[in-house]
Amino acid sequence: MNIYDIAKLANVSPATVSRVINNRGNVKEDTANKIKKIIENTGYIPSATARNLSVGVSKNIAFIVPDIENPFFSKILHGISDRASYYNYNVFMFGSDENIEKEHRILKSLSSDMILGILVIPVSHDDMITAQYLKEFEEKGIPVVLIDRDIRNCSFHGVFSEDEDGAYQAVKCLIEEGHKDIAIITGPTTSRPGLNRLMGYQRALQEHGIPLREEYMVSGEFKLEESYHAAKKLFALNHVPTAIFTSNNLTTIGVLQFIRESGLKLVRDISLIGFDDIDYLNLLNIKVSIVDRPIYDMGYQAMDLLQNNYLKRDENRLITQRISAKTWLVKRGSEKHILFKGVNER
Repeated sequence: MNIYDIAKLANVSPATVSRVINNRGNVKEDTANKIKKIIENTGYIPSATARNLSVGVSKNIAFIVPDIENPFFSKILHGISDRASYYNYNVFMFGSDENIEKEHRILKSLSSDMILGILVIPVSHDDMITAQYLKEFEEKGIPVVLIDRDIRNCSFHGVFSEDEDGAYQAVKCLIEEGHKDIAIITGPTTSRPGLNRLMGYQRALQEHGIPLREEYMVSGEFKLEESYHAAKKLFALNHVPTAIFTSNNLTTIGVLQFIRESGLKLVRDISLIGFDDIDYLNLLNIKVSIVDRPIYDMGYQAMDLLQNNYLKRDENRLITQRISAKTWLVKRGSEKHILFKGVNER
């Protein structure tokens, strides 16, 4: 028997059981008597680990990300860590490598008596196994907050950005510059950002009367190497696009690598707007227009949201809080359209 078994038998939360065990009050007398009777009948003896959890000794936060090499997630971690430090918490990061099975193994390996809460950027918005693991943690009094990516048909708290609007503004900008042959290198459409950024691209074209062309929608999976090959595929078309919208920072880097290795130049041969800024490109004076968002703040707010729900874990489940971060366009010149240029005319 453990504290969660007792809670299930008593039809209360684990936190309520812990208050009774530790004589912390704030429990109705009949409920407390019911819990004490179950403890007596089952012969349950609280373990040191369980007692530590019940009095809040655990200070560990698990942060699960799909790609630990992506600078975006490092910026998220920066915001989380700064706020966690204020609360005197430790943050441990786990990488799922965009692999659902690995994500499951990480969640399965996490012990509820060793963590205070979970911050997670899930691999897929359709994965009900991950959803079930996270629900079980919440049932045990371990709060869960999603960041950037969502899980469909679930009511987890989360911090997200306005991905569709950001992509829409980027493609609208390219259209206003005179582009009509605009391609997109997409992320995985099984993720909220991948799907929503594709939807923003499609909406911008449709609202401006530009037909969608299947050959201009190529997957880069949010990864550098895949995006490099996606760019290669676009430049092999009979009618090469004049502009590309890249769906994340690694996609942008992959495209830039292809452009450099092919002897091409931004604006002269291809225009480009990417999603998310890349700090070292600015240091190298490589001017790429981007859709920006408050990445550090998203991590900071996610940690605050987790803390808020941890403090209120003994109460009835809160109304789901979902914070939406604004996106904005930063134009640096790579969106420009030179009418006489283009690899088709060379």
